[in-house]
Amino acid sequence: MSLPARIIEISERGNRTFARNDLFDPQGRSLIFPQVRELNAVEITDTPDGARLMALGLIGYLPLTSSITLNIVPKFPIQNLWAMLEIGGETYSNVLPIIRRYQTSSSPAPIQMLVRSFCHFLKGVLTDGFERSYYPRQKTGFYRPRVEFGPTLSRFLSRGNPIDTVSNVFEFGLDSPVNRIIRAACLRITHLIPRGDNWEEERRAIQIALETLQRVQEREPSPLDFDLDRSVTLRLRTHYAGMLRVYQLLLTGGGIAFTFEPGGRELPSFLFNLDDIFERFVRQTFVHGLREQRIAVLDGNKHQGRLFEDNKTYPTKSDLIFRRSKKDIIGLGEVKYKPKLKEVDRYQIISHVTAAKAPLGILFSPANEGESQRLERIGKLPTGAQFYHYRVNIQGDIAAAQAQMIREVLAVFPAPAVLAT
Repeated sequence: MSLPARIIEISERGNRTFARNDLFDPQGRSLIFPQVRELNAVEITDTPDGARLMALGLIGYLPLTSSITLNIVPKFPIQNLWAMLEIGGETYSNVLPIIRRYQTSSSPAPIQMLVRSFCHFLKGVLTDGFERSYYPRQKTGFYRPRVEFGPTLSRFLSRGNPIDTVSNVFEFGLDSPVNRIIRAACLRITHLIPRGDNWEEERRAIQIALETLQRVQEREPSPLDFDLDRSVTLRLRTHYAGMLRVYQLLLTGGGIAFTFEPGGRELPSFLFNLDDIFERFVRQTFVHGLREQRIAVLDGNKHQGRLFEDNKTYPTKSDLIFRRSKKDIIGLGEVKYKPKLKEVDRYQIISHVTAAKAPLGILFSPANEGESQRLERIGKLPTGAQFYHYRVNIQGDIAAAQAQMIREVLAVFPAPAVLAT
């Protein structure tokens, strides 16, 4: 797929001013793709000089109009993004049907992202067909054309066998050098695909490929073999080139960044929602970190509560529910990936804590540039419920930030109730 005419890099939550004719036609109708509006990926505001666009909580390669593509990059290091994706359990399911060029990075790309990418290219081969070609095959036994006299002399004639020969013949089929490497890649990726329905399509694609290549002998590649796509038919070359590049990243641990680079690595374009990533990262940090304390951490979007006691019309969906037992909720948490909390965020945590009769409510947000990671007390309600705001530093050492967050939040939890004897 040819690259768009203009690729504009913008940081997440960043602003950029466009001329009105970039985003609207002469009749005033929007040129922005409807899918972009459905994703709620950008916010556009009229200005005296044109239109100001703000990239919301997505990062990745986002076609905006037929002539403009946004390359939205995170404000924090790429290795921290990969770490948060791994901790939070990202499925990499939001892959777009477009190929983009990523800048090379020293941070290894997540394995599941590479698996999705490999299967993306593999599906193209399953649709268009595997490469078939002529390739030499060595035969031994009775005479065939093109006798190899050196091997024949050393194997048979020198040992008193004047009948058998060694010869090379050309066959037409799938057992070519490039397909041998693709089969080896499919066998390796089979063990990397996670369980679950989200990966059923990829699992099926690998299965079909292995069945098609069952008579092909797999072979692990040498460094020179990653250029074998040049020998493939032109109509299949993009698919094979993609599979070989992904397999090379998988074997060598090479990485990619979100910065666009004209000569960078070609992979499918992934979109990541930072709101979801940050929420899952915070939740899973506490799930694993508080297990030894026998404190369960639940997703309130799945374990909903009631805002009112006498009806179920308005459920509460707290991002985090901390509890020591089913009836002992010790706190609720709301995770907001935004630079500044608003009044509505505080009202939300207050209403949820009040409805659950919990003693504690904590708002989590990323620390802004120049801010330190810390727990800040907001206040106390007449009911006795305490409220805090925790700023998480995702700019530095992620593991250290996790340990500090667990330690400081654990310190404000109410002590376990002592059973009367």
